[in-house]
Amino acid sequence: MKKITVVLCCILFSFIVKAQTVDEIFAKYDTAVGGITAMNKLITLQYKSVITMKMMGNSFDVTVNNYRENNKLYRREVQGIMGMRNSYSLLTDTAGYLYIPPMRSFGGGGGAPPPPGFDAASQQPLTKMTDKNLAEQLYQLDCAGPFGYFVNYAAKGHKAELVGSSKVNKEECYKVKFTLKSGQEMTYYFSKTSGLVLKMDCIGKIALDQFGIGPIVEQMGTSASKMKVSILYSDYQDIGNGVKFPMKEMLEVGAAEIGLVNSDFINNVEIDAKYYKTGNSGGGSKQSFF
Repeated sequence: MKKITVVLCCILFSFIVKAQTVDEIFAKYDTAVGGITAMNKLITLQYKSVITMKMMGNSFDVTVNNYRENNKLYRREVQGIMGMRNSYSLLTDTAGYLYIPPMRSFGGGGGAPPPPGFDAASQQPLTKMTDKNLAEQLYQLDCAGPFGYFVNYAAKGHKAELVGSSKVNKEECYKVKFTLKSGQEMTYYFSKTSGLVLKMDCIGKIALDQFGIGPIVEQMGTSASKMKVSILYSDYQDIGNGVKFPMKEMLEVGAAEIGLVNSDFINNVEIDAKYYKTGNSGGGSKQSFF
């Protein structure tokens, strides 16, 4: 009888420790990137990302200018490549749009069907997100740090579960399965030493969407719905208000790697009203807003 009691107590204790550990992992993460108070003070973010990708045997550097207002706006202006004009994605709390100019190298006559997740009645180059796709993207409106949806995640309708440990580049990490309110799942790897996020795994295009290239990849005829994707995060730096963001990201899709470098952060400065509206705010393929 005593042995049974001891076993039951051990099982109960393991569940309690596991629940506390998830909370402790996020508490350590919060502290590592600057603290909840500082992250919640981020109302607007503007920054530049340079994506290095290989396509058809060539290497391209693509500039992406990001504009974000907490719970109101997330817009990406993507520098044009291969002779095309700039493209953009526009996400607000009520609607989402994608503008992709015709791509000559892919037979772009402007009449191709819209990518999956966009209104079939839309006429390219401007397409509107379906209600389902909009719901799956809304988490990106969160400005509270590099992974805004982590901050007070339960209150936002998200879920987290500790599922084990693993190593990322020889560094011991906690593996946490994170389920968004929309039902999308990702696995994050938190350093046991620093508390920082070092890696994210997922299946589907959610990682490509975070990079800002999901719709473009599918526009080229490649389905991302069953892709196994990882993103590695490194070089965390203070963006000017005590909050740290990863300056370098590496997206791994099969044998392919796509690098990204973030820079030129501007915090809590009013964003130009033109970025809240549909319409290409730029011109040629070499345009940069910074």
